[in-house]
Amino acid sequence: MVLVRGYLDQMAALADDKKAQLREWFASARRRSLPVVPVPFGLTAADLFARPASKSGGAFDPAWKSTSASGYPKNYCGIRYPKNYQYRLGVDFTAAREPFVLADVGVLPEIHGRPRKQTLRLAQQMTEGGIAGVLWNAGRALTFMLPRLPEWREEGRFAGKVLELGTGTGLVGTACWLRGAREVAMTDLPAAIELARANVAANVGAAAGLRVEPLAWGAPLPAALAGPWDVVVAADCLYDVAALPALLRTLGEVSDARTVVYLAYKRRVDAREAPFFADLENLFDRVAFTAPEAVPAEWRGTGLHLCRATGRRQT
Repeated sequence: MVLVRGYLDQMAALADDKKAQLREWFASARRRSLPVVPVPFGLTAADLFARPASKSGGAFDPAWKSTSASGYPKNYCGIRYPKNYQYRLGVDFTAAREPFVLADVGVLPEIHGRPRKQTLRLAQQMTEGGIAGVLWNAGRALTFMLPRLPEWREEGRFAGKVLELGTGTGLVGTACWLRGAREVAMTDLPAAIELARANVAANVGAAAGLRVEPLAWGAPLPAALAGPWDVVVAADCLYDVAALPALLRTLGEVSDARTVVYLAYKRRVDAREAPFFADLENLFDRVAFTAPEAVPAEWRGTGLHLCRATGRRQT
């Protein structure tokens, strides 16, 4: 019955979208068939950066310059993207050009007051919202991993308070709420939050305990977002090196010794990312990463990892 419901959800959403979304339907069906086993966090930052980076993990490869014109899809905004650009940058630009995208939440537990909506239909705004207005692979991967994390292991649900940083389209925060979090605050820059608000309204309506709030990293926390939070999540928020010090400050402000931080991270440029994680290790007692094989097969070898930080140190 669960599979039938997911199928109907997907097909109803596809009626309004282009057929490119059919690829996500098959991918989500494969992911739902995988066993729900705990995600291992066996790597330290030193372990991670001692390993060679994946050939498809970086954001820029000089060899692209020599790629023939036939190796590129149709131009978008005057830029030619290679066929494997989604794996290098972390987003599927074919899907990102669509006004709507399908996102799989997985098999949901039965929770009073929460719809068992396994497929979300998310609006995107690539031209207006830029990179914040589209769904990134790291967000999909973190959503897949939620029921496999310690906090969600009891029948795939978690009743604590969750703060999301850099929500974008709103997928991860909405998935946390659907899985039972009693309070979820999804945050992004003031110019970006209306997209997430619209997606929440379109997919779950007026949801008690689920809200979208403006937050600029590094700025004083508004009273509505004052921590500490039980869990803090963020997906692919490390691509802008200039924003990393502010992100670190915000992580420190919203956390205490009991807070668990999950960062869905795509390895791109070690020289700018390794110092961030060194600083994170100074802020938290334990910082650990998943191995590359922990992510679903379609993103394996693309540099995607999940980082878990616990034990916020006193300052």
